[in-house]
Amino acid sequence: MTTAVNGRAERNSLAQQIDRLDLILDGLADGLNEAVAAAVKEAVGVAVKDAVALVLTELLTSPELLERLRGAAPAPAPAAPAAKKQPAGPGAWCRAWTWLKGRLQQARQGCAAALRGAAAVGVGLLGWLGVVRRYRQPLLLALGVGGALGLAAFFAGPWVAAAAGWLGGFTAALAAQAVLAVHRFMRRNAASA
Repeated sequence: MTTAVNGRAERNSLAQQIDRLDLILDGLADGLNEAVAAAVKEAVGVAVKDAVALVLTELLTSPELLERLRGAAPAPAPAAPAAKKQPAGPGAWCRAWTWLKGRLQQARQGCAAALRGAAAVGVGLLGWLGVVRRYRQPLLLALGVGGALGLAAFFAGPWVAAAAGWLGGFTAALAAQAVLAVHRFMRRNAASA
């Protein structure tokens, strides 16, 4: 980005770019909270819909339930004038109701498990967002420096870019090994003390 000041073009400072990236990250953080809430709401809705569909499918295709209901139905009576049908025995309806309650309990437990899983995902995302916010300044600085070096390597040519990539990878691997060595040294000293 360039701005015209007193008739000449000046580039925005790195601090201005970092402030702009900071504003973008804040906007993304707010959007992430809304997206997590919407995702949890959608996941719960889908889980409830699937659970209800599963229960209804189970009910309509269960040979055991159909047999119980057939057993509860009265046998066809001979054609007798003014004969009233006898109501089905309470035992068959109680068994069917107990079976239905069991299936609904399973569906409720499945929905609760889906909700707990969605909540755990939301909490994990919010925890990650907290870490990002805590280290916002160093991350933005690293992003700015890395972007500037990448841009410089891009315009410098392929040999310089390859050398810079090698040097960056070598330095990163060396730093990681140094950190591990320091951690091992500190553990040994703590264990021997």
